[in-house]
Amino acid sequence: MRKPEHQWETSNFRAVRRAQLPESWAGRPRAEVFDLHQHGGETAGRSAPSAWFSLGEQVVDRAVLDRDGEDVRFAAMAWLAARGARTLHLRDERGEWTARGAFEVSALSTPADDAAPRRLVTLCPSNAELVASLGCFDRVIACEDSSDWPDEIRSRERLGPDLGPNLDRVRELAPDLAVSSLSVPGMERVVTGLRRRGVPQVVLAPRSVDDVLANLAELGVRLGVRGAADAARAAFSREREALAQRRPAAPARVYLEWWPRPMFSPGADCYSNELIELAGGVNVFRGREGSSVQVTPAELVAARPDVCFVSWCGVAE
Repeated sequence: MRKPEHQWETSNFRAVRRAQLPESWAGRPRAEVFDLHQHGGETAGRSAPSAWFSLGEQVVDRAVLDRDGEDVRFAAMAWLAARGARTLHLRDERGEWTARGAFEVSALSTPADDAAPRRLVTLCPSNAELVASLGCFDRVIACEDSSDWPDEIRSRERLGPDLGPNLDRVRELAPDLAVSSLSVPGMERVVTGLRRRGVPQVVLAPRSVDDVLANLAELGVRLGVRGAADAARAAFSREREALAQRRPAAPARVYLEWWPRPMFSPGADCYSNELIELAGGVNVFRGREGSSVQVTPAELVAARPDVCFVSWCGVAE
């Protein structure tokens, strides 16, 4: 299945990222500019309206905000959450503010029903593992392609890559709940697509080990298994404490690579740092700003790692 061209969508528009960033926004953090095309291929008026997103400000044409305001607000929060930000600054091209302030990722989840969901779709490998840790994997009817645990996952329908699953197929399956993610940039395509298709979802976006514990509690409530969630959290915390107590006096210098061309490694804002520390190491790029940082072979050599781990996302071998 080919990866969709759009980065996010609303009820009436799909946002296609421009290949080249305009000079006026080139210095803004994580800046991206989108042309907003109407679903069906037509644009609004003679040229497509636009959206300009950065971590500090999100600017969208007033005509789009008037038509799809709530969807745009949702998309902007999803885009920000996937990049580790939790503050929205959404305005139109004239400077009129539409929404400002901090938000919680939980605001992106569909409100829970009274009945616990029985048919689940998981759209990120870690989410499948969280569901399994709660003893609820028998409820999973489909998952994205990269999931490989638990063993029962081999019998589940596959929906495509985690950054571009077949959302129309998800809608056809009519799950009670999709367990979606905003753990990496690009996943906003999935959560906005689910919203447009009316698929109920719980959105997880952990940025720390403590966030993973909070996600276990949140899922436990949504799935109606609070006791199992409490037990899983307790076991997780015990193992974390045991590992911390065994930390060596001289930790190994670790390079973790999760993409090869170009080379990407966790930076200062990624909770892989804590995982590496619990395993007895220290990330050689922990001082670099950002959650995912691009490095060069020369920088890697200069960092003098004792050990290198290669874990390319979504690559089986």
